[in-house]
Amino acid sequence: MTFQSIVPYIFILLGIAFILLPFLVKPAIERLAKIGERCEGVVFQLDYRDTNDVMRTDSITKDKITIRFVTQKQEWITADLDTSFMVLYPGRLKEGDTVPVIYDPNNPSDFTIETKQSPGRMKILFALGGAVFLIAGVYMLLVQTP
Repeated sequence: MTFQSIVPYIFILLGIAFILLPFLVKPAIERLAKIGERCEGVVFQLDYRDTNDVMRTDSITKDKITIRFVTQKQEWITADLDTSFMVLYPGRLKEGDTVPVIYDPNNPSDFTIETKQSPGRMKILFALGGAVFLIAGVYMLLVQTP
């Protein structure tokens, strides 16, 4: 068995994973939209996320976003934003910008910012990417079969 014969199966597995992932993982905005409270927050700090990834070479993009806001119970929260399933364009947010925050009233550190981006759109993109991997894997499997 060679690596070449395994590649189609890897593509098929990646395709299935990319198709299923958006349905198995619920973005914070979807979860918090039902139970969350809204307030104004401030982009407190932009920095570089700590990473041990040796393949990472982009030192230009500041991808660690720290948000500060005050809850309705007058609690100050300063925490890093979880950007899973969120597309934030480089330079879109600047330190000092105000942003709409939605947070869990029982755990205010569980928060996100509201953007015009639809979480459904990201799910569709993941599913389409998965479909491409799946189709490519099946195609490679059919082509390599004598």
